[in-house]
Amino acid sequence: GPGAPPLTRLLAYGRERLRFVRTHHALLSDANRDPQMRFNSPATLHHTHVRMLLESAGTTGDLDAQADALLALLDADYVEHQIHDRGQDLDRLGDAWECVARKLCGT
Repeated sequence: GPGAPPLTRLLAYGRERLRFVRTHHALLSDANRDPQMRFNSPATLHHTHVRMLLESAGTTGDLDAQADALLALLDADYVEHQIHDRGQDLDRLGDAWECVARKLCGT
């Protein structure tokens, strides 16, 4: 929650967002096909949230690019591809998210 350390919040966000993306794949995939929908206010909100958590965790460098990289791991079609075509599961995808997030945060 809001009182937790930034890295803890970032890791929880990634895992919860993966579950959400998996549950709502069809809707999110359809929305992503329209560039006006893909980069609309909700997408900006997610980007801003991840960027803020990276910054609060003391991450340096291009925070916008780092937030984009992390969010790419949560893309609905990417997640679906990983699960259906590559045999991954949400736990493994969450572990990958955590690994990247920790490296970006220097832990």
